[in-house]
Amino acid sequence: MYQQQYHQYTIQQQQTWNILYTKRAEALSATVSAPFWAGINALELKAYFIPDFQKVNFLLKRLNEWEVVAVEEPLRPRQVLARWAKQKFPAVTSLRVHPDANLCLQGNQDLFQDVFGQLPWLLVPEVADFMQRVGQLSVQAKDPAATELLWRLVQHVLGNGLLRDPEGKVTLFGFHLVSSTSEANLAFAREDAWKPIMLEEILGQPFKEGERPSTYFVLEALSDLTQLVEQLEKEGVPVVEIPAQWSLLVG
Repeated sequence: MYQQQYHQYTIQQQQTWNILYTKRAEALSATVSAPFWAGINALELKAYFIPDFQKVNFLLKRLNEWEVVAVEEPLRPRQVLARWAKQKFPAVTSLRVHPDANLCLQGNQDLFQDVFGQLPWLLVPEVADFMQRVGQLSVQAKDPAATELLWRLVQHVLGNGLLRDPEGKVTLFGFHLVSSTSEANLAFAREDAWKPIMLEEILGQPFKEGERPSTYFVLEALSDLTQLVEQLEKEGVPVVEIPAQWSLLVG
C-alpha cells in the first residue's frame, strides 16, 4: 500500500503549503461557513506544516469512521467512489510546485486541494454520509455510465457547489472553490449562473475535468445532500448513453 513519505517533503514544499494555507484562510474567513472551520480545527490543520496523514487519521478515528489513504496520483472516478463506499478518503500526497501554479496544468489535483479544500467537510455528518452513499451507488451499479453521472453530481456539488448559511448568505462549499482564489472569485462573480439544487438539472450538466462550470448549484442547507442521495437511491441512477471514451475515463 502506498504511504505518504512525509520526510521527503522539502523546505520549499513546506513553504508552498504555508503560503497557500495563509492566503486562502485569510480570503475564506468571511466566505466559508462555520462547519468548514470546525473541521479545520478538529483535524488540527495548520499553516506551519504539511499535514501528516498518520496524525490526521488518529484524530479522524476519534471523530468518525473515515480514514485518509495516500495515493501517488489522482485516481479515476470509479476508484475514488469505491473507496468512499468503504469510508476511505484518497488524498494525493504531491503538492503543486509553486503557490501560484495552475492546477489545470498539473493534473488538476494536489494535496492542498484534497486536504485543505475537501477534508474538513468530511467531519460534517451530511457530507460524509453523502460521499459514502454515492460511493455505494457506484459500486452497486457497476456501469461506467452510472459512475459518470454520479461523478458529475460530485463535481457539481462537492467540487463547485455553493452553500447558503443560516443567515441566508451564499458561501463557498466545493473544494475547487475553497482551494482556489480565481475559481472562488469567478463563482461569486457569476451570480447569474447560480441555480437551486435539482437532481435532474445537475445530472444534465456535463462536467469536464479542468474546465470551469457554466452553472453553480446552491445548497440551501446541508440537508439537501441527504435529499439528493435519497432520491437517487429511491429512483435509481438514470440510464443514459455516454461517449465511449468516458468508459475509459471513469473506470
